Amino acid sequence: MSLLDDPDPEIQAHIQEALIEAGKEAVPLLEQYWWETQDPALRQRIEELLEAIQLEWVGKNLYEWRLKPEQPLFPALMYVAQLRYPSLEVSRYVAAYRRLVHTTWLQLPQQSEPIEKILTINQHLFLHERFQAEKVQSQASRYFFLHHVLETRRGNSFSLSTLYYLVTSELGLSVSLIQINTRYLVRYFDGNLHFYIDPYQHGFLLLPSQLKALLGQMGLSENLAHYTPLSPPYLVLRLIRHLEQAYEREGDIERRNLYAALREKIDIKF
Repeated sequence: MSLLDDPDPEIQAHIQEALIEAGKEAVPLLEQYWWETQDPALRQRIEELLEAIQLEWVGKNLYEWRLKPEQPLFPALMYVAQLRYPSLEVSRYVAAYRRLVHTTWLQLPQQSEPIEKILTINQHLFLHERFQAEKVQSQASRYFFLHHVLETRRGNSFSLSTLYYLVTSELGLSVSLIQINTRYLVRYFDGNLHFYIDPYQHGFLLLPSQLKALLGQMGLSENLAHYTPLSPPYLVLRLIRHLEQAYEREGDIERRNLYAALREKIDIKF
């Protein structure tokens, strides 16, 4: 700790390497030293080191998550959030998510057609649980984080569709997530039945023919095969890219660069 303000670049590089290797164990020491010093330059240096440690920790966890294809998507989304919120109480949001899945399952008519199940899920999520679309500041960074959606019940097309996809997947429905331009939709396909759900519009249902007509009006390709399901790793990368763009719009270049560094780190590993 006493060498943190040493002017020698080699010493600084060695200290950073050692602290990053120590990982989370070094965080309390650095935080304590931050409170003890009144030197603005040293405080900034400590903040940079804390970000570097968090970046390495998040990148490592996402890499290990990617190595296990059976791993659920929800923990990876929480890792991404922890880069912005290092002290995030993850267990609290895991419990909120598990409760949401359980209460939705309790509402489902077990011996029913998929459409009836989807309509029941829509009623539970958008009427009982009161999830709704954020229309005014939909591209603000906070609305991309799933924990923020669980807490406020408001999200954008990406976060609401991702949450809807996670819940319906856990309930055994044959769903995937697709992206069309800036909108995300949940696709249902079981070999016989095929339709699309827009969680940003309270679960509005679209038949393939209706979606094709809408795409034609928008000047986009009407070939639905072009809009392939997004894999979990790609969804994580899309989230990180959305956050980069959001922080750039907000003028928060430091956080934009932090998420750009995370994307570069895991893009190579993924």
